[in-house]
Amino acid sequence: MVIIMTNTKLILDRVPRRFNEGMFWGNGCMGALLYVKGNEICFAVDHMMLWETRDSGEDRPGGTFQDFMANPELFHNGTYFYSERKTVNYYRTRLPGLSLSFVLQDEITDFYGELDYRTAVSEITFTLRDGSKAACRIYMDSNVNLLKVETSGSETAVHAAGWDTARGNLSVLKDWGYPAYEKKQEGEITHVLQPYSEKGVAVLSAAANEKGAYVTLQALLETEETAAAADRLTEENRALLTRYQAEEESFLKAHKESWEAYWSRSDLQVPNERLQQAYDAEMYKIYSNEREKVLPVTLQGVWNNDSRMPAWCGDLHNDMNVEACYWPVYKNNHAELGSAYIDYYAGIMPRLMERAEKLFGIKDAIHCPVMMAPGGYGAGGEWCFWNCLLGPELFVATDFIWYYAFSGDGKRLASAIYPFLERVIHLYQGIAYRKEDGFLHIPFCNSPEVFKDGRMLIGDDSTVVISTLHYVLAHLKEYAEILGKDGGDFEEFDRNLVPVTTGEKGYPLFPGEELFESHRHFCQLFPVFPLGVDIHSDCADRSLNAVIDKGYTEYASWSFPYLSIFASRCGRGNMAAMLLELYCQVFRSRNTFCANGDPNQCGVLRVADTNAGEPSDTFTLEAGFILAAAMSEMFVHRSGNEVYVAYGIPDEWKSASCRRMVIEGGHRISVEYEEYRVKKVTVEAGMTEKLRFHFAKDHGDICVDGVNLGAAENCEVLLEAGNVYQITAGTR
Repeated sequence: MVIIMTNTKLILDRVPRRFNEGMFWGNGCMGALLYVKGNEICFAVDHMMLWETRDSGEDRPGGTFQDFMANPELFHNGTYFYSERKTVNYYRTRLPGLSLSFVLQDEITDFYGELDYRTAVSEITFTLRDGSKAACRIYMDSNVNLLKVETSGSETAVHAAGWDTARGNLSVLKDWGYPAYEKKQEGEITHVLQPYSEKGVAVLSAAANEKGAYVTLQALLETEETAAAADRLTEENRALLTRYQAEEESFLKAHKESWEAYWSRSDLQVPNERLQQAYDAEMYKIYSNEREKVLPVTLQGVWNNDSRMPAWCGDLHNDMNVEACYWPVYKNNHAELGSAYIDYYAGIMPRLMERAEKLFGIKDAIHCPVMMAPGGYGAGGEWCFWNCLLGPELFVATDFIWYYAFSGDGKRLASAIYPFLERVIHLYQGIAYRKEDGFLHIPFCNSPEVFKDGRMLIGDDSTVVISTLHYVLAHLKEYAEILGKDGGDFEEFDRNLVPVTTGEKGYPLFPGEELFESHRHFCQLFPVFPLGVDIHSDCADRSLNAVIDKGYTEYASWSFPYLSIFASRCGRGNMAAMLLELYCQVFRSRNTFCANGDPNQCGVLRVADTNAGEPSDTFTLEAGFILAAAMSEMFVHRSGNEVYVAYGIPDEWKSASCRRMVIEGGHRISVEYEEYRVKKVTVEAGMTEKLRFHFAKDHGDICVDGVNLGAAENCEVLLEAGNVYQITAGTR
């Protein structure tokens, strides 16, 4: 199939004076973002291992989970979370990027840049006050940590620096005793040595020749001897810079091949320029952040500011913020990029088990903090209010199940997925209790982030917890059969666990507690998405109507693409497209980064502290990643053995197409939508099973591999792994 991509360039034609207005590049380990300051071209150069991992609070909760249940007032008013701290108030957080700048001979007054998503290469022209111009060609190597900056048309001087702890909110680093960075000059190479955390060191090295500047950054979070580690990293940086300059053509060739291979795996085309550009931008960001041998994606990914601390600790948020970063990976035929997420969380199981024992008194169980730093430790305060909540491990468990459903990775099923899920269930088995109705119930749940009377709403059996537990238990039973294990314990727990409650308005927050206000998370709709156990149903429709009825005022930016997925799974294509357009128009900075609130004062949200009151340079990644997932959902999604094609396509789209979108089972689906209807569906079977395909809108006769089934409402196809099937529609 010929690959045709449109709108593959990000074009910026205003001087990017703020951090989230400029071009950006990444390779999953190292990232760089450009902005302008006077006559300087500035880069924040980030590395995924830049973390402060100390916490001066005691590593023990102020109370146990049983204490919280017995004394909910103390839990809500924070009494349990004010622990004694040392004089220096350390807390775990992502750290800023380091700094690189090119000084031009006069102030920059105009800017034009194009970032080619296909090659990850940017061409930029700077106009100076004296009328002269400086041209730059910039890319970050996809395979090694190197940023290449070619300049022409103006004399430039290259400067590299560590953290200026006298600036703004970086002063906290000075309070923590961070030493000043050290700069060493070695011929044409400048090395910046920045100690950090307790035993960390980063080395930023830059070399220049007639072809431009070459920049690399390495960071070690834990070292035995900082000085020796700095020397080693300095030597490694020197070797890479020398080798890269000598073999640049071969490195660049491998870089381009890496991006070409990424883009060749899938794509989609829609007749909406704004949404097409947004999809391409987010898929570019995904490969800039997600690789098979990196840390999972944090809130700002590899693009942290060099002059302020990252927003919200820049951490791993174990709710939909992290979960959503992987939905488009699975849906868009890149499941292998999710392996780092699985491997990392499986690797930190010992700490997550330690947390469960300390907080719940349950051995061989897993509890995840809402806000997480490396090693499974809580970001911010280890045992703060948020990190003592029940539930984050269920978000992680859902992503573990998605990974296997889309990848079929049997090796990780045995070594990581099954052991992790089993220990998550052990936690809930340990706290479940039986009521008079004979069912087991789960106490002290929340439904993120619903508040009532000024406090988080907490009670038994929230819909998100109960529905996810049933989902995990069903899959654990299936996995036990695959692995030849005894799944009877899971089956019994599933049978005895209270069923999910529904009501007049669909899924409630808790049994007897209907949705009563606008809120941002929609977690009561988990059965619809991401669990997918109830879609295109009357209950799903009523649940969506209940959300719409309360309005958008308390949403955050990511609520809009998130809600778009629910619209597609209820067959409301017009709503699905409208929500994505709103997101693109209201919540994106000039460079397409997601602003959490309403920075452009469009009036879509109520102005509030964590919605529209954020600083202008604050951004996160997950909302845009949700958009990429939502657009694939418009074309195809699955529930059980039912597959729904084009149920999220709006009425105004005459033609659209997707290539190799993936549904559970690893089936790759290509859809051609023409003349306002589905024309052809190509199915590359990932496993052997029977599926029923449903088609939105009037579709005419259906043919499966040339056999005309007439004007049927749907068609059943027996798929055999490795085979390709053609379903056509529209024949009269």
